[in-house]
Amino acid sequence: MKNIVVFFGGVSCEHDISIITGLQVLENIDKKLYKIYPVYISKSGKWFYDKNFKDVKQFIGFQKSKYEQSFILSGQPKLFVKKGPFLKKVTNVDCAVICCHGMNGEDGTLQGLLELSKIPYTSSGVLGSSVCMDKIFMKMILEVNNFPITNYIWFDYDNFVENKSSFLAKIETQLHYPIMVKPSNLGSSIGISRCNNQQELLKAIEVASKYDFRILLEDAIINLREINCGCFGNDNNVITSNLEEPLSWQKFLTFDDKYLHFSGVKFEKNKFNLDKNLIKDIKEMSKKIFKTFCCDGIVRIDFLLDSKTDEIFVNEINTIPGSFANYLWDNKSYKDLINELIENANYKFQKKQLNTYTYESEALSNYSNKSKLRKLKK
Repeated sequence: MKNIVVFFGGVSCEHDISIITGLQVLENIDKKLYKIYPVYISKSGKWFYDKNFKDVKQFIGFQKSKYEQSFILSGQPKLFVKKGPFLKKVTNVDCAVICCHGMNGEDGTLQGLLELSKIPYTSSGVLGSSVCMDKIFMKMILEVNNFPITNYIWFDYDNFVENKSSFLAKIETQLHYPIMVKPSNLGSSIGISRCNNQQELLKAIEVASKYDFRILLEDAIINLREINCGCFGNDNNVITSNLEEPLSWQKFLTFDDKYLHFSGVKFEKNKFNLDKNLIKDIKEMSKKIFKTFCCDGIVRIDFLLDSKTDEIFVNEINTIPGSFANYLWDNKSYKDLINELIENANYKFQKKQLNTYTYESEALSNYSNKSKLRKLKK
């Protein structure tokens, strides 16, 4: 029986949604195959372990004194808890299921620690995770690889404040209202605004600057339909999911739309009024994006569709989508999806072990001999 650590929570604006994803995984993971070790990452960044983490009420006004603080140390595939001044090993770790959304979990930082500790994990790697989290770098890579994107500009907020008039002139020359304003490193529509004039634009930039000092602006699609496509697999084999169209009364989906006000959002998987060739193009493009960005596991790619022209634009790449986008896979149960994620994580880990990462050289001995000669000359 393999030992699986499930990470959820985190120092992120998407902290609460990560808890929901984590609890869903804890409920649906195959307990006949795996021994489960839940690790909650608090909003302060401390880790806590308790085998009985299962109720969302435990995390409302979280009482850290009731739980054991936990750790994974670099170079050791083991989970520890703090016992007084000492660390006590809980278990060896065979794989980590990462349920963290947003910064400090989906952005490659947690993946980096797991790499150093030689622990297989279920998400994209450090590179894919970090680049997909940063909307500006993501746009640049999409652009250079000729994927269709909306017109955009970006800037550092401090530079904007120092040169506001020239930046506004540049924005209103290169972009056209309505304009979308986004912090570069957040998800779930947090800090994102749609602006119809300069007054709204200035307010939106101020809001976005609270979440990131790098700001992305792009043309909004007026006749907007949002189309999402899931991808699952690795560099050798990628499959696509059903497409979904989230329908909302607003111009774009806010955080509340996605996670709180479910009555205002519907997910259409079977009533698509889309041309078959367009559906095929979206799925093929999704596979290419998945491979271009070195993605792994389950990824959801969000597209913007102009309903009048049928033009499609790549909007966002979510390397750890909420609930692992399980609702997109009609032919897989949540349990099967998690099993396949863990199998894929182990495949990726084993494949990486075939690479050579060290090299025996004579650099140190040569350097030591030269140092001795220098001393003799003196």
